[in-house]
Amino acid sequence: MSISRREFTRTAAAFAIVPRHVLGGPGYVPPSDKVTAACVGVGAQGTRVMMEFLKQPDLQVVAVCDVNKESSDYVEWNQNELRDKERALVGNQDWGSDWKGPTAGREPAKRLVEAYYKAPGCATYIDYRELIEKEKIDAVIIGTPDHAHGTVAMAAMKKGKHVFCQKPMTHTVFEARTLGQTARDTKVATQVAIGNQASEATRLLCEWIWAGAIGPVREVHNWSTRPFWPQGIERPAKEEKVPDGLNWDMWLGPAAFRPFNHVYLPFVWRGWFDFGSGAIGDMGCYSFDTIFRVLKLGPPESVEASSTKMYAETYPEAGIITYRFPKRGDMPPVK
Repeated sequence: MSISRREFTRTAAAFAIVPRHVLGGPGYVPPSDKVTAACVGVGAQGTRVMMEFLKQPDLQVVAVCDVNKESSDYVEWNQNELRDKERALVGNQDWGSDWKGPTAGREPAKRLVEAYYKAPGCATYIDYRELIEKEKIDAVIIGTPDHAHGTVAMAAMKKGKHVFCQKPMTHTVFEARTLGQTARDTKVATQVAIGNQASEATRLLCEWIWAGAIGPVREVHNWSTRPFWPQGIERPAKEEKVPDGLNWDMWLGPAAFRPFNHVYLPFVWRGWFDFGSGAIGDMGCYSFDTIFRVLKLGPPESVEASSTKMYAETYPEAGIITYRFPKRGDMPPVK
């Protein structure tokens, strides 16, 4: 049969247009289908979280934000832990050979993102508000200290950005309630980094307790070896020089101004009322989550606390807190 040149060209073009994922092979996700994300707060923990997101084939980190440009004084879980994780991520055993210690901040994060993708183009910001305003992103990953979680998450959700936030969800109960309502109003996807809420272990515990495997539960003991940071201390009288590359005003964020001192950072901020949530905010997020799910707990009837000596601005060195919950359905009151 005969066919005109125009008909042949039109037919050939139709066969030539195929989805990018077909050409890219199994597991390939075309750029147009990827979730674009920015990481706000890329200290040691923020960098660890960012590395896990970099591994996701359907997500692209396009920007990072931190009030600290770069320093090598961050806390790690064991010697060279952070460096070795980065080496494994980028596949380069020489990565970080010039480090003086655990290094993090917006510039190291940018280098890591570009090394992983093997391409330039990761933007850096000091101010999360500028990032959210300028970057065309779908989601924000938050790894700041506790006191900034609520403000960053709120700014992101109001702009229609999905949010993944390090625990604790917020610094205060009021912030948590406000964020919860904002998430419902904006209908964006939100998640707090509490892995055991979706774990098989938590599901099994629920099934066992609900089936009566150990009988009615009337008392639970929940404890932590925290704090791993100084608390039960007074504010230092001495003012220290703000390190080069750190925007101290931006680090303080919603907290009242105070002179800089290394007693506040890195990591040791958690023991201060203005910045952290103490051991409950650090580890209670995990352990209480499972207890609440298993025992179907709501608000407590009463809370009674005792502790070592109290201080004006920091959590005490140790404390015992007793929550009493009312009866729930066929479950008895629990202490």
